[in-house]
Amino acid sequence: MGEHRSFPGRNKMALLAIAVTLLVTPLAYSATKPIAAHAGLGQSTGEARAAHLLRPAPTRSGDEPIASVGHGAFFDGNGRQIVPTVEFMAKAQDWYRNRLVSGLNGKQQAQFSSFEQRLVKGLNPVGQAGLIMKQRSLDWLVVNSPRIAAEGRMQLKLNALKFRLNWQLPRHGEAKHLLNLVPFALEPRIDARLRSPEFKVAGGNKLATTNSGAAYEAECIANSVPIPPSIGVLDPLGLTGWKSLGFIPTSEQFIVGTPAEVRVFESPDGMCIALPRYTSGTLTTVALDGVICLSQTTSKVCFWDNQMSGSGFSFASGTQVPIGAPNLGVNPAGQYQAGGAEIEFGSGGVCTDCHAGENPYIIHPNSNLGTVLMGDIDNPPLNLPTFGPNRYDPIVGATWPQNALSMTDPYVPPACVGCHTLGGSGGRFPHLSPDLPDYCGTILAQALTDTMPLGSPGSQAGTPAVLAFQAWCGVPASSGPSDRGDPHLTTTNGINYDFQAAGEFKTLKNSSTGFELQTRQTPVTTTFTPGPNAWTGLASCVSLNTAAALRVGSHRISYQPSPGQPGKPEQMELRIDGKPTVLPTSGSINLGGNNRIARAAAGGGIDVRVADGTRVIITPNYWSSQGYWYLDVEVLNTPAREGTIGHIPNGQWLPLAPNGSSFGPAPGSLAARHTLLNATFANAWRVTSSTSLFDYAAGTSTATFTNTNWPPPPGTSCTTIPGGGSTREPVRPLDAETARRVCSPIQDQRVFDNCVFDVIVTGNAAMANGYITTLQLRNTP
Repeated sequence: MGEHRSFPGRNKMALLAIAVTLLVTPLAYSATKPIAAHAGLGQSTGEARAAHLLRPAPTRSGDEPIASVGHGAFFDGNGRQIVPTVEFMAKAQDWYRNRLVSGLNGKQQAQFSSFEQRLVKGLNPVGQAGLIMKQRSLDWLVVNSPRIAAEGRMQLKLNALKFRLNWQLPRHGEAKHLLNLVPFALEPRIDARLRSPEFKVAGGNKLATTNSGAAYEAECIANSVPIPPSIGVLDPLGLTGWKSLGFIPTSEQFIVGTPAEVRVFESPDGMCIALPRYTSGTLTTVALDGVICLSQTTSKVCFWDNQMSGSGFSFASGTQVPIGAPNLGVNPAGQYQAGGAEIEFGSGGVCTDCHAGENPYIIHPNSNLGTVLMGDIDNPPLNLPTFGPNRYDPIVGATWPQNALSMTDPYVPPACVGCHTLGGSGGRFPHLSPDLPDYCGTILAQALTDTMPLGSPGSQAGTPAVLAFQAWCGVPASSGPSDRGDPHLTTTNGINYDFQAAGEFKTLKNSSTGFELQTRQTPVTTTFTPGPNAWTGLASCVSLNTAAALRVGSHRISYQPSPGQPGKPEQMELRIDGKPTVLPTSGSINLGGNNRIARAAAGGGIDVRVADGTRVIITPNYWSSQGYWYLDVEVLNTPAREGTIGHIPNGQWLPLAPNGSSFGPAPGSLAARHTLLNATFANAWRVTSSTSLFDYAAGTSTATFTNTNWPPPPGTSCTTIPGGGSTREPVRPLDAETARRVCSPIQDQRVFDNCVFDVIVTGNAAMANGYITTLQLRNTP
């Protein structure tokens, strides 16, 4: 954006945790009757001709009603613009509804019918209100119908329909109706129904915009983001124009210290800040002037910058520069503040790289602007809403960071976490990674030396906790760890180590979002003790994953054996919130919040898709000679970094503890390593009765599956389990040549070695099939 760069945090202790509708676009069932269009009635010849050009051409049966959309307009297959009349919108919705419903299975059709009936119960939505209700049903179908993935740009067209319903629809097809958009207000009872959590359909909340100019403004308005006045229009109150709060001292700025003026604009929807940066102290020419506007109800944010067609321009002080599009009546030179898609690849940089975190404004808390401290503009007497009710949600191009993820609290330095915590679950710091080079290199680095912590700026710079925090800037934003075999763990940063403790553990966790994966590890007695693991240096008796559980959104999922006939697939039972659940043979179950669960594409098992991008594939394998199931776990594209497969920082031996502390480097002696790994580390990540996500039979608990004496110390026999707990005969090893042969399809050397290890020690050649299947699943879409 070319604006000042500083630190986005402020000393605010508690923010509202309000669930808001991110898109002012209801979507549901309607009893709307088509209303006939009377084309040309009362029109001049020219108007009638224009209306004819804009009216959709007759379509053949089954033809899609919208061929394309652009800048909020609809076009037919001949490239002619369509006037979105009530009749047209109703017919278009019906076409898309029928198309998506045809992709539902019987169970999904019943769920959809129930959703529609509950949505309109007791209401009588007609006309445009009925169309808005019907659009909510279309949103349900977008989330649940398998056809949406194969229908190209259908979702984009449905979003365009939804967007257009914010304004009154014309009943006739004259072109003049495209020139004046009047907001449409819903009856309070219908609006309340659509805002009810029961009928908020997850998915599509992020608005990676493709709009610019007036269309971008309309998108911002639809999301309750204030539209600022033209640059150069001033008002001492900041209500009809910009109010100047003064200048940031040049010595306290984070980039070249030319004068930077803070201007604010307030509206009932929220506030905007502009930062004109002058070329010199004469204040005669503005070089840069970015604008950021925040909705105080939806937390959506829009960005504008002094660019035209992606190129920046300077202008004389006092020049009026309109927002969004040229206005020659205001600015004869045609200069304007561009926004949305127009600045995505423009000269002003990537706004959301620097402007990341809980709020969109980069604040110098103690900078005296001349009239107020910058950190006090949200306090009396100004009371400007620098924070939305939720983490700020930018409406920007898809290639820009979308500000969707936060750093989890355990990884925030103690000196920062007291202020930079939102509701006890992170939220204020962005998810540090190479995806935010400007935030990491410019904002965070300078804030730590110049402005933070409040009261003693720079005092924490260079401390171990702060250095460890900054190190996350070099860690990829997402990763694909795994937990395979007996068990061989691959961490989120690609380190392979064996962890053979017995019990239930927090395998992967994201404290910021609430996502969590837990696994149950069960001892396996063997007559053979394998060689030492390359990372730990320990030769250990082994265990296997025999159950898994997850927290996904508001739901608890368990996948574990249930009583039944040995060797039958139904022994592995899926439960959602404690209730046995059978997954559909095709499609998925919607868990809400853009979370889903489906059958794995091959090999049985489950495939869980999480809103933050995480994908968890759990594959069951049956060990016939031992008579039980064991699991391989694959994780893809996850931002989670905590747990037994969490990140291992440079110079450390194991993933961090739950509180973010380090277990240090590997101890010198094998006995000390064994104790640190299988006692100290294992106990730190053990599930407790209050944190377990598993389902238990009567009389059992997590303690039933815990054995703190497994694995026994190095050099101890693996033929018995200390304390009992198994009546199975110890398994005998398989020869190395056979193991290498059955594992030979595996190309990855590390995975091949783990496969050979498992086949030898367990004597079970079928272990290779589990590896081959789970690797195949990692490559399925």
